[in-house]
Amino acid sequence: MKRGTQDPQSYNTLIMGHCKEGAYESGYELLMWMLRRDFLPDVDIYDRLIDGFLLKDKPLLAKETLEKMLKSSYQPKTFTWHSILAKLLEKGCAHESAWVIMMMLEKNVRQNINLSTKNLQLLFGCGQQKRAFDIIDLLYKNGYRVKIEEVAQFLYERGKLLEACKLLLFSLEIHQNVDIDLCNAIVLNLCKTNKVSETFGLCYELVENGLCQELTCLNDLITALEEGGRREEVAFISKRLPRLENLDVSKGNHSSKKFRPIKV
Repeated sequence: MKRGTQDPQSYNTLIMGHCKEGAYESGYELLMWMLRRDFLPDVDIYDRLIDGFLLKDKPLLAKETLEKMLKSSYQPKTFTWHSILAKLLEKGCAHESAWVIMMMLEKNVRQNINLSTKNLQLLFGCGQQKRAFDIIDLLYKNGYRVKIEEVAQFLYERGKLLEACKLLLFSLEIHQNVDIDLCNAIVLNLCKTNKVSETFGLCYELVENGLCQELTCLNDLITALEEGGRREEVAFISKRLPRLENLDVSKGNHSSKKFRPIKV
């Protein structure tokens, strides 16, 4: 650009020209030059660049453009947020997709339950458990939901039993329904790894929620508690299950076929 023609409209025109030719990276470079000169780009510039980067399967550049858009005090459309998030999740970008969700919460942008759920699976899958639980907590505090049972089953299938247990406890605390077969499967496998404190904590909440008669894993839990010398916990379960000894033995040692025991 020649000296003397460096005005916002000239930049806007050049950037749009690059976008029409599919040269989105070149347009982005001009956008950066424009911002360094404290010029305010048209909102259409951001929309065209973001759409172009998504079309070119470059969601990281789309996210960077979104960041610049926010700094220019523009509010992206909900569809734009969701489109960027979906592409980031497709690429397995756990950190970046979590950032998008956090910014959506900050900007009061409507969440998408499927995208939020997929982000949690991605975070748990790459070992970012704390970030995942922080996001779950924030989503629910802001009135949104995720498919908790779907995430819990995802964790169970990958042997992340403690995380699955914690997630089911959270579900019970917020009075959501839980898959009792999944609960039984998790308890059985936690007993095998001697995680009796966590196991009892989940069973305690299930019993308190009136689901004790549906639990087919309690014989295994009592055995594990007795082996660990946890007499008080054994007494707690026994007092609330007066007919425990009369339960079908075949149910006492097997969970649903849907949740086969996993190697831990």
